[in-house]
Amino acid sequence: MSTIQNIHSLTTQILHRPPSCLEFCPDDPDYFIIGTYLLHEETDDESPQIKQRKTGSLQLWHLDAANHELKQKQLLPLPYAVFDLHFHPQQPTVLGIAGSDGSVSLYRVLQTQEEPQIRLIWTRKVHEEENIPALFLAWTPRHWFQHSAMRDGFAVTFSDGRMSVFATSSSSSSSSRDKDITEGDGSDLIETNFQPRERIETWFVALADYTTTATTTTTQPEEANNSVAYSFTGNDFGSLNVRQFTSPDDDSAEEDVLLEELQVSNTDDRARHHTAGVTSILPLPIPLVQNAPVLLTGSYDEYLRVYHATARGAVLAEAQLGGGVWRLQIMHTDKNERKVTFLILASCMHAGARIVRVSWKQGSSDVSDLGEWDIQVLAQFTEHESMNYASGVWKSADTNSSEVVCVSSSFYDKRLCLWKVQN
Repeated sequence: MSTIQNIHSLTTQILHRPPSCLEFCPDDPDYFIIGTYLLHEETDDESPQIKQRKTGSLQLWHLDAANHELKQKQLLPLPYAVFDLHFHPQQPTVLGIAGSDGSVSLYRVLQTQEEPQIRLIWTRKVHEEENIPALFLAWTPRHWFQHSAMRDGFAVTFSDGRMSVFATSSSSSSSSRDKDITEGDGSDLIETNFQPRERIETWFVALADYTTTATTTTTQPEEANNSVAYSFTGNDFGSLNVRQFTSPDDDSAEEDVLLEELQVSNTDDRARHHTAGVTSILPLPIPLVQNAPVLLTGSYDEYLRVYHATARGAVLAEAQLGGGVWRLQIMHTDKNERKVTFLILASCMHAGARIVRVSWKQGSSDVSDLGEWDIQVLAQFTEHESMNYASGVWKSADTNSSEVVCVSSSFYDKRLCLWKVQN
């Protein structure tokens, strides 16, 4: 077993508020957005009860990788805390955030003559109870709505266990083109709610679609004629839920079919494989294996797992990372005829960040072969003094570079760190 490389920071900045999420801008990878979360506790003379409220901010930062510099370029205060943020997969300047007040907001990162600027597009309440926060947001992949009139949207999870999907509909407009999700104020999006088996925090939702053709090598092909859509959610009790959606018939593709009508299966592993909350789910970009997706999962129990999403679920490999595995991101994928290797960035809460190699060695050329799965921790960054909830990877213009540049953060000490590791 090889020695784990210990990484040291090149630059450290202290933020004005605790960072809860972070993502690099796809349209300009030298910039990234940080979302923050601040809890205020207040008392008054009339009542001894402590009152709580949450505020936050969006921050635009610039990374100069060559000179190891991090500079804040914009600070946008918000009357709610930011639990999660993600850029749209097809519109790289559009950003969606999940708020502590049960709202989702869309922002655009505009390219001005001087520097980019964050601008609000719209905000919509996505839960009828204001004290129920939105915990996580996931955009729908390009072909996820292939079998319905819906075209674009997002899923969001809540602290009461609910998962909801909001989508645009081509039938909602008289024009020939599909409606853009950034148009209007978001009030006319089609809403579908999926109620939980248990009323507990649903920390994560992931969406993926797969073709039924055995030769397909990606979960998001350019043309998916026979796709199957999935949603995966994980809750605080350690349960992982899998829903599968397909069209009831070919004619429904042009009709305003509700998402509930497309659901064909709903299974829950009832916490058989995770001993604490499921906090991250990453569908791997490989075909269905034995007719089921393969995921990476992170948990409060400190384990990273290769999870086969069958009806009862199965763990194909696991490794203890030394901290609650809060977020996972694919940094690089390497494929050859019989082996696929993923380089993963893991945000591990009280243990800092990890660089992990996950490999799948197939026993035969048949993609349905479970093969051999392996997890190896390559490097660790442990300078954070509190919870590492958010990390990101800078995309270098040099595709042949073996150097990986990362930015990671920690919550209570409000630390933002720049570090590098050799791939």
